[in-house]
Amino acid sequence: MTPSPASNNKRVNAAWLRWVILSLLLGAATTALISRTEKQEREIAIGVTFKNLSDNLLLMDAPRHSVRLLVSDSTSTLHAIDANETSCRVDLSGLGEGTHTLTVNPADVALPKGVSLKALLTPSVTIRLETLSQKTAQVVAILEGHPAPGFAVAAVSIQPSRILLKGTASMLADIDTVETRSINLKDAAESFKKEVPLNLPEAIAVDPPLRFVVAHVEIKEHIITRVLESIPVSVKGASAEFRIHPDAISLTVKGPEAIVSKIETDPAFAVTVDLSNLTAGSHSLKAVINLPVRAKLVRISPERFSVTISQ
Repeated sequence: MTPSPASNNKRVNAAWLRWVILSLLLGAATTALISRTEKQEREIAIGVTFKNLSDNLLLMDAPRHSVRLLVSDSTSTLHAIDANETSCRVDLSGLGEGTHTLTVNPADVALPKGVSLKALLTPSVTIRLETLSQKTAQVVAILEGHPAPGFAVAAVSIQPSRILLKGTASMLADIDTVETRSINLKDAAESFKKEVPLNLPEAIAVDPPLRFVVAHVEIKEHIITRVLESIPVSVKGASAEFRIHPDAISLTVKGPEAIVSKIETDPAFAVTVDLSNLTAGSHSLKAVINLPVRAKLVRISPERFSVTISQ
């Protein structure tokens, strides 16, 4: 049976459509491949580091220096450039004190593998070198806040207690001591150690190079001495009328602030004269003084009381 002209036309159209789609796919793949391998350019900025600085010189404003570069590579590589893999190191050999303008050479620049340098957009950097001065300074701890009630700072020690400062003469001229950042004492009820940064401009170098010290803060209970005036004297064991002179006592007590400052309200606190089994007449008696635990009696006045018991 002979195919009809309509059937022949359908087969031709289908073949033609498949050919067009295949051509489009091949074109897209080729375009993508070209895009991934085509060299492209862009600008990047990298920080400058310096080498071979003389030991008696100080480089001023070193962290601020950077250079701009024009680099090229495939698009995929450009997007993957890691700043840690790039560097620009400028040699300071033979330079003395003063201001210097240094040419940046392609040999000073290091780039990741596959990335090429097209142009140095920053052809030079200007630096200032000054003579290095040194000075030893005492470290002073700065405290803020207050320990818990009844506690106080007994001592503060710093390690290291002295540090060597390095900078220009003008930087160090007015520095006699170096303060720490604030050490918070809020509600502290026990001794502690902590690392504390130094409150020092970054431009000044320190030796040892770590810019912190170890602070040991000793916290103890605050011991106070207090005089209690005119404390009434209690009498027990009285079986007849009596007269006591004087009828009050003065006490000097010592102990933790939390206890001694509120001693009058403590149930354990009492001053008593015992009249039990005493006969009529005059007697010289000592008072019995009961203090809260950890409170100590320093002085009493008077030490004896005159008691007259009626018939």
